[in-house]
Amino acid sequence: MATESEPVAVDDGSHEKSPSHLRQKARGAARSSKPWLGYGWFMTFGTLLPLPIFLVGYIANVTLVGAPLARRIYAFALLLPTLGQEPPGEDKLKARSERSGKKPFAERIRPYSPPGFIERRGKPMAMPLRVAWFVFVGWWLGAIWVILAWSVLLFIYPLLDVIRSLLDDLPSVMTLAWPEPARPSGK
Repeated sequence: MATESEPVAVDDGSHEKSPSHLRQKARGAARSSKPWLGYGWFMTFGTLLPLPIFLVGYIANVTLVGAPLARRIYAFALLLPTLGQEPPGEDKLKARSERSGKKPFAERIRPYSPPGFIERRGKPMAMPLRVAWFVFVGWWLGAIWVILAWSVLLFIYPLLDVIRSLLDDLPSVMTLAWPEPARPSGK
């Protein structure tokens, strides 16, 4: 029992309405909604915006001297789907693919693509053949290759490593240039 000289603690709820408490609640709500906002971004603009950027990179690549610029453009376009964040559950997906022993998509199609053919051949192509390839096949096959790389974003999960691998092979697809060594997935 409280006497008149002892203060009685009354909970009027005013501590819940303090500015610092409201800020904490707002930060907590923002943190918990962050994955959903990222997923919403990926499913809308994050999937659609990279295509025009990939095509601008392709146009830079067609000039042949614009390849370094095209690589920068592709790197920027690969930031857009997830805004530079790790996709949620990426570690689980990588662990599952390592357990299954199945190669990633880009590594499975590489032996059947121009870079894989050139690697199997074991020597570079002659320049006249490369020029003829580019003029008759390479420029339109490169456009299809870029659209194929972008179409990976249409999957429910952003497989950015697959897209990066496909775009790394683009100069070889377009010009039969000696391919860069395939990057291990996840790097």
